[in-house]
Amino acid sequence: MSIKPTSLIPRPIYPMRPSPFRFVAACDMPVNPVAWLIKDYIEEDALAVMYGPPGKGKSFIALDMSCCIASNLSFHGHNVKAGAVFYIAGEGHNGLARRLRAWAELNNTDMPRALFVSEAPADLASEANATKVMEAVQQLADASGKTPVLIVIDTLARNFGGDENSATDMGNFIRNADALRRLWKATVLIVHHSGKDSDRGARGSSALKGAADAEYEVGRNDADQIIRLTPRKMKDAEEPAPLAFELVSVPVLDDSGVLVGGAALRVAEYTAHAPVTAKLGKQQKAALDVLEQMHAETAAQLDSQGLEEQSVEILLEDWRSRCLEAGMPRQRFHDARETLTERGQIRVDGVHVSIVRPLPPLLEKPMRTDKLSNTNNGQNGQLSDDKRTDASQASQQPEYEDF
Repeated sequence: MSIKPTSLIPRPIYPMRPSPFRFVAACDMPVNPVAWLIKDYIEEDALAVMYGPPGKGKSFIALDMSCCIASNLSFHGHNVKAGAVFYIAGEGHNGLARRLRAWAELNNTDMPRALFVSEAPADLASEANATKVMEAVQQLADASGKTPVLIVIDTLARNFGGDENSATDMGNFIRNADALRRLWKATVLIVHHSGKDSDRGARGSSALKGAADAEYEVGRNDADQIIRLTPRKMKDAEEPAPLAFELVSVPVLDDSGVLVGGAALRVAEYTAHAPVTAKLGKQQKAALDVLEQMHAETAAQLDSQGLEEQSVEILLEDWRSRCLEAGMPRQRFHDARETLTERGQIRVDGVHVSIVRPLPPLLEKPMRTDKLSNTNNGQNGQLSDDKRTDASQASQQPEYEDF
């Protein structure tokens, strides 16, 4: 008598319950067209990262995208999928309110009613806090009857209580961001800062880059003041063309009827960064290296004080002293300063000096946006720091919402 192989397989005594972990036959997997939240640029149900140096326009772009989606208006010519947008802001509500009113004024439309802004940051590396954020989003979605399609985290540093360089801490943050995405199949856009070497992308653990479905780099050329949005990674679609914007001043009325300064984006023609045509001499390069180092130090100090959007001002005398301490002859410093000024690579304004050109790749480090004018333009409030996760620096944590 032959024994069938199947008779040797033990049968379960009790019926097996369906497993929450399932497989699907490869031949049955559909090939769906790309579903766009913003045509060609932001996909639906995705984890996206927008990064760049401090003060270069990341938040302006994220807010502009949010307003267009919440208002069902095209994003500078690119169609959107309308829906509710939830903006988890680090801080600076007054500045955000001015930016929002400036956006509505510039686009000749009403304030977006489907855009909701958090009252405080949340430590999204914590599962408990992330759950509270989900509950808050769900309550507003139920009350408004609008489905969340975009959740913006601006910035990662202000909504992160761990070590950005830790794969474990970053993994917890990513896991919670993914939970927000999966619950509503909404896109989660994380606004983040580039590292000390901007060519290496976003700051901190590479786990974030690996998890992202899309990455976008934001930069601002101090020579032409144009903000450029450059796609760097599109997991499931072709990388679209870069976009360019100019930041324009838009006066708005505050709630007391007083005219205050605001700012919003206007699309501009995209051109590549203008290269530095003239080769620097030894002393000119040395002087510029010193100035850039001082710029980075001052920027980090402002970050730690919560003043990201404040322009960096360096005393001319301090720059001269640092150059002389580095061994530069006094007359050589004077010649280097004059040459750099003539070439338009630095600006001397009274007792202060600043960098006004895009730095060559070997020198490039985060720089900041200069003020539009002497008026209050609403750019203060959002902060980050270049050394927040540096083990040699004291970490200054934001005040999170007490759930």
